[in-house]
Amino acid sequence: MIMEDGRVLMEEMSWVEIEKAIAGGKDIALLAVGAIEQHGPHLPTGTDTYLGYALTEGVARALGDALVAPVMRPGLSEHHTDFPGTLTLSQQTFMQVLMEYCLSLGRHGFRDIVLISSHGGNSDTMLAFLPRIAKALKDTCRVHMVVPNIRELAGGVTEVYQEYGVTRPQAGVHSGFGETSMMLAVHPDLVDMDRAEEGRADEEFYHPDHIKHSQIESFVYGIRYQSPNGILGDARGSNAEAGRKLLDIRVRETAEEVRRMVSIAREKAS
Repeated sequence: MIMEDGRVLMEEMSWVEIEKAIAGGKDIALLAVGAIEQHGPHLPTGTDTYLGYALTEGVARALGDALVAPVMRPGLSEHHTDFPGTLTLSQQTFMQVLMEYCLSLGRHGFRDIVLISSHGGNSDTMLAFLPRIAKALKDTCRVHMVVPNIRELAGGVTEVYQEYGVTRPQAGVHSGFGETSMMLAVHPDLVDMDRAEEGRADEEFYHPDHIKHSQIESFVYGIRYQSPNGILGDARGSNAEAGRKLLDIRVRETAEEVRRMVSIAREKAS
């Protein structure tokens, strides 16, 4: 059951309300790990943070037994630092902050903490560091992570792009049609479509067999080397309707994965 006024964001609740919610069965904490970094000339630097909130709030409402921790940011954005406004943590600092976020949440009675990366540059480090966090909290609660698959699109996403005549390269992986459309659905006031442009949108870059190489290349040489305007995709033609559909799919897929992981873990523990 959601709070009577509909709130699931912990930072909007008092400690009394949070304590009551956890005692009442809201014992899953959702923690999105975002970023503050450039998102092309048309999107705000807080894009990954805003979308992290939209995703985790939607998942919490779908689950019914979860609360949303404050989105962690900045993240690992060294590959975006050629663009003004980008903030980044060192990997060591990032891991320490993530650990302390989880240790704090683990003190308050949550049975499960679920990490969700809303910035691709965080994902590999989060996954590698997850066992250490889980071990540190093994006597307190369980720690999980929803692992993004950069090779595949979630069920239904391909159909949405086809509906709007958008190719995979146009959809992009950073500030393209997909991300821009979701921001139009969530925070249209922060999107300047007059500045929406085409960025890196060639087929080879996004081919399933090449996408991991493209990601590593961005870490080595920086996003500006790959795309002078900071867009990986094509933001032109983005629209809120498509964004709502894409976000709904992400929420549904993520909620299903969280239910699965938590259910399996609790069955093993019983």
